Parts: sequence; structure tokens; C-alpha cells
Amino acid sequence: MRRFSAATALVLLLSFGLAGTASAQSPQPNAEPVDHDATPAARALLRGMDGISGHATLSGQHNFPNSVSRYSDRIYDLTGSFPALFGQDFGFAGGEDKDSVLGRPAMIAEAIRQYRAGSVIALTWHAVRPTDDEPVTFRDSVQGHLTDWEWKQVLTPGTDLYNRWCRQVDVIAGYLLELQDAGVPVLFRPYHEMNGNWFWWGGRPGPDGSAALYRQIYNRFVHVHRLNNVVWVWNVNSPSANAGAIEGYYPGDGYADVLSMDIYSAFDQAYYDSMIGLAGPTRPIALAEVGAMPTLDVLARQPRWTYFMMWSGVGEGANTPEQLAAMFHAPNVIDRGDPRLPAPQPAPAAPPLPITPDAIPAAKTLFARLFEAGNKVVLSGQQLVPVSASSAPSAAEPSSEAATGKPPGLVEISLDGTSDKPLLTSIRDAAKSGQIVLLRWAPPRPADGALTGALTDFEWQELLRPGTDLNTRWMAQCDAVAALLKQLQQEHIAVLWSPYPEPNTHSYWWAGRPGPEGSAALVRLLYERLTTHDGLHNLIWIWEPASPGFGPGGNGGLADYYPGSLYADALTLDVESVAPSRFRADRMLSNFAGGKPVGLRIASGSPAPSVLEGQTGWQWIVLPPAESKTTAAP
Repeated sequence: MRRFSAATALVLLLSFGLAGTASAQSPQPNAEPVDHDATPAARALLRGMDGISGHATLSGQHNFPNSVSRYSDRIYDLTGSFPALFGQDFGFAGGEDKDSVLGRPAMIAEAIRQYRAGSVIALTWHAVRPTDDEPVTFRDSVQGHLTDWEWKQVLTPGTDLYNRWCRQVDVIAGYLLELQDAGVPVLFRPYHEMNGNWFWWGGRPGPDGSAALYRQIYNRFVHVHRLNNVVWVWNVNSPSANAGAIEGYYPGDGYADVLSMDIYSAFDQAYYDSMIGLAGPTRPIALAEVGAMPTLDVLARQPRWTYFMMWSGVGEGANTPEQLAAMFHAPNVIDRGDPRLPAPQPAPAAPPLPITPDAIPAAKTLFARLFEAGNKVVLSGQQLVPVSASSAPSAAEPSSEAATGKPPGLVEISLDGTSDKPLLTSIRDAAKSGQIVLLRWAPPRPADGALTGALTDFEWQELLRPGTDLNTRWMAQCDAVAALLKQLQQEHIAVLWSPYPEPNTHSYWWAGRPGPEGSAALVRLLYERLTTHDGLHNLIWIWEPASPGFGPGGNGGLADYYPGSLYADALTLDVESVAPSRFRADRMLSNFAGGKPVGLRIASGSPAPSVLEGQTGWQWIVLPPAESKTTAAP
């Protein structure tokens, strides 16, 4: 079945009588995306906007990340119509702040829902300075400053600040990839208002200034992460004493699909003319942020504004209810659910793919099996007795098989990086019998081989810094376990790979370090080492946090330790035991995972069948050694 998105529907507007109303200033609907590999949905969105330019304008409303759709819903309360554009932000703050980064998973889920309901999705990111770690305050970081030397470092590949910048933007890329996997095209507006002097990325004209940073994120998203669902929106503020001439910030025709301006003052004709001058005849222009809407008279004089988006909390304060109603019911303003637009259809199902590029066929099959398990029955799992450097894991299957009549569908083996033959034999035997193998890697400290004991802050920094003695020791540790994993790959065996488990606890030397330069950074470094350097493509990457705690000394929250969607194929929640509760841990983890498979690992005791009846979202459950299973193998 052909899938219609809200963007595709915009293209069809021309066949509903709008084509005959084109003004002399209207471009022809032939704009091509700057990303030559853009998805069909992204192409349809751009061409749809191009097609209505000069005829109609999309209404839009921004929302704060931790408020989900509050301000869009308020427009409906006041006008009876939802805005066509659903605007959102990736945020920067912590806790319960309206701009909290903790709201990102829910925001992405809402963006998918809004798209299915007919909205065009427009996303912004108030990026944190590369010198800082999320979460931050707006004034101290987003509105902070980089020295000229720091700015040059951010733009120079291989420097510490460049690498920090990469790690920050890769987190956002992971969320956009979730939308790509869901078939959702996105208007993405990075480093907005760049001609203003109020954000750390702004106020730097010229080829090596703000425009260079915009080009850098474009190249990383498109050429490194293969993000092809993005329609690239370049954005400036209306010129003023604190915002320079827009031409000095333009990144070039090869980097901008839509040219947009934020206007919180009068809609001066000179602003419009300057945007038309840069956009030319074939690219849309837009009002990416406004407080007071443009009036219908303004739109008549400036017909090529393809959309306007009111900022959160400003729309109602800067416009009367009567003005809002008049605009949202005007014949040349398009709202969500406009009768001229066909309803968008759900995205067609696509086979899930692992995060590892060029994953071997066995890894793709294994990843698909995790999804299938959740659709049919919970996959049963059993922890085997941990291995030592010279022994194979003890077989725990008999007790489970005796209790259920079936062997476990998944076996977990803990390892320390050894590559002796007994361990390989156990993995091979399990794989040949059709069982899924999960390898849980809890290595000793690279400094001294100790299993416990935190590293000092200095040691941690040395561990993450290329070329240091600790980093060299760590790489040798990684390469040792890679040797074992590579033997499996040569035999076309794929495994679930759970390294550095329970990062949000204080149980291990890598744990208890929140933020992007903490425990999450180690997972990202390991991914790059094993994938890029060691050439491993047979791993399904599992991120395994412990259940969050409350109060002093409790386990940390998930968002503070998550390495990002680019570094996790699936998530496992590690718990001591499971008891009846109204709290749906499976739903909590599933919402956080954004559609990735989720499993449960239980340290002691088997859950009662009634508990599993109340938690149906797990794809697999791993029981402790020598415990009877309560779930069936698929």
C-alpha cells in the first residue's frame, strides 16, 4: 500500500484547485533536497512545501520538550484546529525543567504520533557548548561563549573539543534515526538564529564562522550517520543591533533546503525580500519562530512564507483569541486535518536492522528474532555459572528443562575476555542448538586488574584520552575480548553483547559516572574500538542499567547514563527480584527505549506467573542460575 504522509499530502494540494491561485512570485514545485539520498518522505515534504509556496501557509506551534504537546493542544482549545506544524526541541536542562533532556524519549514518541495524525514535524536543538556536559542552564551554556581558540578546536577534526562535539551531536543523531526508522520526515533547524550574538554558536560571520559549524553537523549527520529523513532548515534572526546581516552566515546552496527567519517584531518587507534573494525561485522560505503571527494582509504581500511557527507560551500572549481563530480558519492557511489533505497512512513495516554497519546476516536474523519474540511470547533465558580464565560455564539448562520440559531460548554467559577453547565450545554448542547467546562482559580495571574499586577522576580522564598509558591498557583489554568474538564471527555466529553492565550503580569501576563524559562515554569508545578497529559485525549491542533508585545512594536515572540510540540495539533492565506491583517496569523501559527491544534480567528468584501477566512488554527474561523458568521458549 502506498503510504501518504502529511508532507506528501501537501504536494496533492495543487490538484485541489490551489495551482490556479499562484502569484508571479511563486516558485515551481521542483526543489530537490540538498541530500541526494533523501528519503521519499523527505523529498515529498520539501516538494510539498515548494508547491504551496505563494498559495498557502502552514500554521505551526512550538512545544517545550518536557511539555510534550501542551501548546499545540492549547491552540486547538482556542481555535478548534490543530497547527499543521508540530514544533519541538531536544532541550538542554535537567530534572523537571520544561527544557529537560529527560523529555526526549517522550518527545520522539509524540512526534511519531503527531506525524501519524497528519502533522509536519519541525525540530530545534538548543545545543550545549562542547566545553560543557548536559544538563546545563540556558544562560551559562546555551548562551555561553567560546574563545576564538576553542571555536577553532571545535572545527578541527581530532581535537578534544571536536571529539566532544561529535559525542554530543551523535546523541541527537540517534533520536533522529529513530524517526527515520519510523518513516517520519523532519524539518531540522540546527544552530538557529546564528546571526545573533546570544548563543555560543552565533555571531561569527564568514566562511569559518557559524556557517562552518552548520556545515559540519550537516556532513556528520548525512555522511557519517546516513540521516536521510531530514529537510535542512537554515535559520537566522531578523537583523538588528544584535543580529548581523544574514548573507554573512549563509552556508551555501548545498546545505539548505529551506531558508527561514525568526521575527519577533514587525514583518518588514526588507526581511522578506532578503530571504527571497537568497532562496531564489525554487527553495521555500519560512518563519521558523514568531510571537505575534503575520496578519493575513502580511501574507498577501509576502506570499512565499510557507509556514509560521509560534513559540511556546508566546502565541496566546501575543495574539488575541479572535486573531488566532481568524488565522486558523483563513482559506489560505493550512492546519492539521485540512479537508483538502488526505489522511497520512502508517509507515510500512520494515525489517529491523542492528546499529552495527555491515552487520553479518546472522546478526540481522538474531536482531529480528528479538522483535518476533515480543510479538509472540516472552523469550526465556537462563544465566549460566560465570566462567573463569580456565573453565567453561557450568550448564544450568537441565534444571530449567526439568521444570518446563524445554531448554531456555537464551543463555547468558559472563566472561572476562578470555579466549580459551572451553568457552568457545559452550558458545558454539548453544548456538548450534538454536539458543541465543548473551555475553555479559564485566572486565577488570585496566589499571591493575582489580574487579572493584572506582577510578579517580584523573584516572578516568586518562582512560578516555587516546595515547595515555591507561587508554593503551584499555585498548589491549578490548582487543583481547575481540579476538574471541572474531572467532565467532568467522563461524557466522552472532551474539547479544552486554558490556559494562549496571552503569547507574556503584557496583563496578566503570559505574556511577553520569553524563556524556561518564560511563556512557566508555560504551561509545568500546563500540568504536570493536566495530571500526577490530572489525566486529556480529554483535547485537545491549545496554544494561539497573532499576533506578530513589533517595541518597540510590541507583541513578537511565537518561544520565544512556550512551544514546546509536550505541544500543536493545535494553535490559537488571533487577534483584520481581514482585507484584502496579508499576509497569516493562512500559517504563519500553518508552525510554523508543521502540527498541527490552528485556529483564533477574538476579535472584523467579517471578510468579501473575507478575508476568501484568508486564507483557518484555521480549526476554533472564533468570538466575539453577532456577526454574516460568516463561516458555518460542
